[in-house]
Amino acid sequence: MSIKTILAITELETATETVGKAVSLARAHDAHLTLLAVSEVPHLPFYGYGGHGYVEIWARECDARKTALTTLAEQLEAQLAREGISFDVRPGLSAIAREDDLVARHAIYCDLALVLRSAEQELTPVEKNAIDGALFDSGRPVLYVPRSFSDGAGDRIAIAWNSRREAARAVSDALPFLKRALEITLLLVDPEVGDGDHGEDPGSDIALVLARQGLKVTVQTVAATGRSVSETLLDTSRELGADMIVMGAYGHSRLRQNVLGGTTREMLEMSPLPLLLSH
Repeated sequence: MSIKTILAITELETATETVGKAVSLARAHDAHLTLLAVSEVPHLPFYGYGGHGYVEIWARECDARKTALTTLAEQLEAQLAREGISFDVRPGLSAIAREDDLVARHAIYCDLALVLRSAEQELTPVEKNAIDGALFDSGRPVLYVPRSFSDGAGDRIAIAWNSRREAARAVSDALPFLKRALEITLLLVDPEVGDGDHGEDPGSDIALVLARQGLKVTVQTVAATGRSVSETLLDTSRELGADMIVMGAYGHSRLRQNVLGGTTREMLEMSPLPLLLSH
């Protein structure tokens, strides 16, 4: 398994600032980089129903967004042409809250979807919808990179293991990174011993699977001691000096819209480290 096509998703306003991280990842894996810069078109009712000409105002706003995207695409193409990598740039204009559809249509044709944060703490609506589309509708893993994180993720990887399908999928999808890592630690937060849970020796089964891949893995059981799972994982990863966390992404469908699970959402909002997520 290898990564040869990366889709990097970024917002229009911060694309030129975050593209360097995508370039570094593509170069490390000798992969083709597709850069999807996303901008929103406001709903037509945004301008209200009163008065004449609101449709014309909306149309002018759409034209302005298209022009901004075209200009940005030209800037990004010039920037990437100097990097010596294989690439293409795709400007993406989306209706508000439909970025998930846009991202999913592109993400199914990549090996890895890379979401580049534009802010800290709370996810922006565009970021949340982009993550939903990539995770739930494309079948591809997502590498989420916080804005504050510098280049170089993947030397010391922590795996959040809970013996569930999503976690197993994440471990499999993370193999291209795990095989390059210097240290790998399996983290189990308050595991329940037993055949119906983590087994008689929690973590040993998946550690053996990874050992057959030629990987050396350390298993570490962690007590939450009143903390949330996300806080426990982040605290322990910080103590380990990890620079990437691999975990399953959880959520549920609310009618059509996918909704991120509590721990997944908290990790996305709180983690200072890149997250490799799979669903």
